Amino acid sequence: MLIRLIRQLLRRGAAHESRQTQPLPPSDRSGRDRAREALHQAVALLRAGRLEPAETLLQEALGLEHDLAEAHFQMGVLHERRGELEDATDCHELAVHFDPRCIPAHYALAALHKSQGRHMQAAEHYVKIVELSPEDAAAHTNLCLAFYETADYDRARRHGERAIEIDPKLPEAHHNLGLVLREVGEPAQAVQHFQRALDLKPRAEMAAGLAHAYRDLGRLNEAIASYDRALRLKPDLGDAVINRAYAYLMKEDYGAGWAEYEGRFAATGTKVRDFGLPRWNGEPLRGKSILVHAEQGLGDEVMFASCLPDLIGQAERVIVECSDRLEPLFRRSFPQAIVQGGKKEGPADWVEQYVPVHWQLPIGSLPRWFRADRAVFPMKGRYLQADPQQIDEWRGRLDARNRRVIGLAWRGGGPKTRGHLRSVPIELLAPLLDQDAVFVSLQHGAEAHDLERAGGRIKTFPRATENLDHLAALIAALDLVVSVDNTTVQLAGALGHPVWVLLSASPEWRYGLSSETMPWYPSAKLFRQGGDRRWEPVISEVIAAFPAWMEHSREGVHKC
Repeated sequence: MLIRLIRQLLRRGAAHESRQTQPLPPSDRSGRDRAREALHQAVALLRAGRLEPAETLLQEALGLEHDLAEAHFQMGVLHERRGELEDATDCHELAVHFDPRCIPAHYALAALHKSQGRHMQAAEHYVKIVELSPEDAAAHTNLCLAFYETADYDRARRHGERAIEIDPKLPEAHHNLGLVLREVGEPAQAVQHFQRALDLKPRAEMAAGLAHAYRDLGRLNEAIASYDRALRLKPDLGDAVINRAYAYLMKEDYGAGWAEYEGRFAATGTKVRDFGLPRWNGEPLRGKSILVHAEQGLGDEVMFASCLPDLIGQAERVIVECSDRLEPLFRRSFPQAIVQGGKKEGPADWVEQYVPVHWQLPIGSLPRWFRADRAVFPMKGRYLQADPQQIDEWRGRLDARNRRVIGLAWRGGGPKTRGHLRSVPIELLAPLLDQDAVFVSLQHGAEAHDLERAGGRIKTFPRATENLDHLAALIAALDLVVSVDNTTVQLAGALGHPVWVLLSASPEWRYGLSSETMPWYPSAKLFRQGGDRRWEPVISEVIAAFPAWMEHSREGVHKC
């Protein structure tokens, strides 16, 4: 950065010496006055869209007065108009270097950082603006959003609330605060602010935000109506398209949900993997070959793989491309299919060895054809098969001595997938750990301080959670899995293994609204937060369910 700034200054000095400019009217004024006059003329030319003469005058002004912050700022504006964002950033940095109180340059730098996803750097400039101008509601509004993007929700909330105190009629402040409130698990309050934002300035993003909050509250019809409104305002708003699909699926309107779900790639800006084959649209499969390819995350691949037996039962040949981490498990589980592990962004020419292949389809599109309503979900839950030898080895290693062995996972998701709402602080599991059982960590990347807070009562096998085939065998060797919403649930459910799922009050669409069961995994039992969004009652409910479960399983260790 420093080298670039120095080069900017040197270039401008050279430009001033070498370029002839329109002479200013004769004057006895100093060079400083002449610089300001050139700057004034340049600003007028910029407003008129005449960039070349404006640049000439700005170069002249900076040649006369190299530390003229306003000229550096206007030069940055000029570079932005040309799309020269790196040069624009350098110019604005020079402006705040020579005048740290240049608020327009701080705003420009914040906007440039924000446009390139550098929200922390943007926040630094908004903080400076607020220090210089504490009553600047727009700066507080932008700080709210910047801290929201960096998952600093406490600070985001403070600045959103402050923006509204300063200007209660600022729609963006209400919208941004609504985003924060929903993210921290207060959707009812979020509804109020999204609605106020819409009243002040109807925009598609605000209608979508309101819909998200309604969905979190389980008010699905109102959510869908708000998504409809968002899409009337902006038909290509991907956020509304994909989340309306989730709302339909959550209310088990699978016909509308899967149809809408087909727009997920365009809605999320994700490139569809192309093998040069036509897409399958439900044509008869008898005597034909079809390629099903991976998409989204590991948990999604596992869940949608429940449709592969249906497909295998109809097609002459099924080729499955999956994550290389799932390849051993899928090969064993679907012996009638050809399974190819790899990366979603990897080469696609490997399929040539299997020609002829008649169609291709992303795995997330299979439910549209095989899960049209709840009645057609298979009652038999198991469709993945762990390695029997590994299962036996794990049972020997666990050495439970006739005690029940329970696997635990307490963290799910990340900053962008609501991990803070899905995860349970491990100290809240203490009453669970007091039960007469052996507890084993299934937590991927379990941190030492988490395990220390558990008082050494959780056995750990770190390498097992790094390898999904090993993890599947470990799960199959247990009596029960208790997990928050993460890939562990998908694996346990796909193995047909008993899994108790701890769900936040705003769960993902696959878990539905209120049932204790889910169609994807008959072996799963769901324990949900209540309206107070506390985990303690959920843990108490799990503990209360233990006696009946232990009585039911008293004959011995669960057999996969």
